[in-house]
Amino acid sequence: MLSLTRKLDSTILTKVGELPIDLSFNNVLKWYEIVDRDDIEFPSKMRTGWSLFLGADTLLFDSVDDYEDAADALSDISTYVSEDPYVKDDETDDEQVNTVKPTQWFSYKEDAEAIYASFLFDYKIDLVDQIGVMRWEKFRALFNNLSAKSPIMRIIDIRQANQADYEGQALSDLVEAQNYYSLESASAENLNNQMASMFDMLKGLANS
Repeated sequence: MLSLTRKLDSTILTKVGELPIDLSFNNVLKWYEIVDRDDIEFPSKMRTGWSLFLGADTLLFDSVDDYEDAADALSDISTYVSEDPYVKDDETDDEQVNTVKPTQWFSYKEDAEAIYASFLFDYKIDLVDQIGVMRWEKFRALFNNLSAKSPIMRIIDIRQANQADYEGQALSDLVEAQNYYSLESASAENLNNQMASMFDMLKGLANS
């Protein structure tokens, strides 16, 4: 999570030592895509995730222990990148359910063009030029504070709109827009849940 009192960490402590970590925003988004792929087996996800964040040559993956070490590190990374500064650790499940979670309303994959346009619109930042440069924490801070007029926030407003508040042509236009902007791929929140389930499954296998 972004802090204004300390620099972003450039290394992470793993079971195979302290390693440099690449948390550029495009790596995190690529990891989300990998997690959502049903055609990639769990071991392959571990190898790819480790390579993305920590380097392909820092773990051999010659044994079950290697995969468990990778899963342990990737679990920590996944927890870190999905942290929400407005969800408190001591909140109950019911309290979190009642919290408005914008991550339900967008997909990093399907909304890529709108997110790109929004950064250009609000900040004059070309995200393509920032691939491999901008850290995830900075990307997320800027994303979470995009203006209401930005393309992605306007799309989210359409998705969140209650059809009961509209009638006539306005209702027809809203339904058409909601159908057009409906999500087929996993929302950001669902991806975070998938990551948690994936690592819970591994822990269950390790303890069995």
